[in-house]
Amino acid sequence: MKYVRQKELIDTIQNQGYINAAAAAKKFGVSIATIRRDLNQLEHQGLLEKKYGGAKLPPGSSINMLPFALRQSHFHSSKAAIAAAALKHIPDGATIALDAGSTLFEVALRLNEKNNLVIISSDVISANEMLKHEKNQVYMMGGFLTKDGSSSGDFAEDFINKITNIDIFLCSCDGANPKYGISNENLNISNLKSNYMKKARKTIALIDHSKFSQNAFYKMCDFSEIDLLITDSATPDEILNELRVTGVNIEIAKEL
Repeated sequence: MKYVRQKELIDTIQNQGYINAAAAAKKFGVSIATIRRDLNQLEHQGLLEKKYGGAKLPPGSSINMLPFALRQSHFHSSKAAIAAAALKHIPDGATIALDAGSTLFEVALRLNEKNNLVIISSDVISANEMLKHEKNQVYMMGGFLTKDGSSSGDFAEDFINKITNIDIFLCSCDGANPKYGISNENLNISNLKSNYMKKARKTIALIDHSKFSQNAFYKMCDFSEIDLLITDSATPDEILNELRVTGVNIEIAKEL
């Protein structure tokens, strides 16, 4: 119940720009002290900035997700460069799990350059693209489909639990912050990604510069839990340096 309430608090701030603690307490039927504890916890996670009597979103914090078509056009050259760099880490004959998202769609467009891959897809948009070629096998993960075509839910989790061998998991995210880690807006999808990480021998995170210093609501992992981060040259040096100090392996993709 607490996490549902906190998610609604964040949604309210995103929609209105500010939330009043007293009004929130009345809405949820809890004490102002409870709401203040929620706000303290969310501020500690970097998801909001407390103000007298309430809270607001800090600059660069969690944002509402844009429709896929719009995200696909945003920073396209950066995402294409990241995808091309990722392709170099995928050997022929590998079993890979492909996350959903606009950057991973760019990867899907390029996988026809590889042979004899076994590809597990959680995104119907990418899967449809990969089916245009016959060099590789494509498995579509079952489950509930989001508006963007991503699989999630119990059926998807059952599918992952039956998989015994994944060489590489290529993942995306909604938020990436050196202090708070890698995060997503959807709890089920975030949990699925965590399960893929447990199954995979290697996890490669594909994160363009726009995702840094943003915090989505549900944390997926710390940067120390991934094997490689591929980002683009527009990612600020201070962020890259902060990550390198903690031992994160980083590759900067060159613009195509």
